[in-house]
Amino acid sequence: MKITIISGSTRQQSASSNVSLYLQTQLKSISSEVSTDIFDLANIDLPMWDENTDLTQFAEQTKQLNEADGFVFVIPEWHGMAPPAVKNLFFLFGSVFRHKPAYLVTTSAGSGGRYPIPEMRMSTYKNSFINYIPVNTVIDRVNATISADGEYIAEKGFVANRCDEGLSILVEYTKAFKQIRSSDIVMEKRFPNGV
Repeated sequence: MKITIISGSTRQQSASSNVSLYLQTQLKSISSEVSTDIFDLANIDLPMWDENTDLTQFAEQTKQLNEADGFVFVIPEWHGMAPPAVKNLFFLFGSVFRHKPAYLVTTSAGSGGRYPIPEMRMSTYKNSFINYIPVNTVIDRVNATISADGEYIAEKGFVANRCDEGLSILVEYTKAFKQIRSSDIVMEKRFPNGV
């Protein structure tokens, strides 16, 4: 079972990358059944989608994402929104998310970080058929919570406990969704774009 962590910042040495490293370590300690990798948008030069984008040029990235059974999205809040590069993934790779569970973790340097959660839940599921688990985590004041080495440094353990809860739930959803993806109903092709 493979879970891919998507680090949603295009900045080098971002807090999202640090949080992704932390979550990867936690996933390994939660379940020995899970293999993980990080899809870091700071290290992948993806163009913004338009109608003429040749999607065949992303075969390697498509394969990496397609092999995942579940996802963790680590999303920085930029100007009260999810960054365009995160939303762009659903234009470039929408089909790789079909009937796979995902856990949303948002970050903010200050006291924000909440707005990308409803934005992602509202606007990315329809055509992609991604399934966000009912738990999400906000890490505000992220630089005082997760170090540049991906270590938990906050004095209180609330965020660590919340992350462990979300990751544990994601692991169980990921197991269950493997069965869902192999069912006949998933093979339904009459409604390719959702509702």
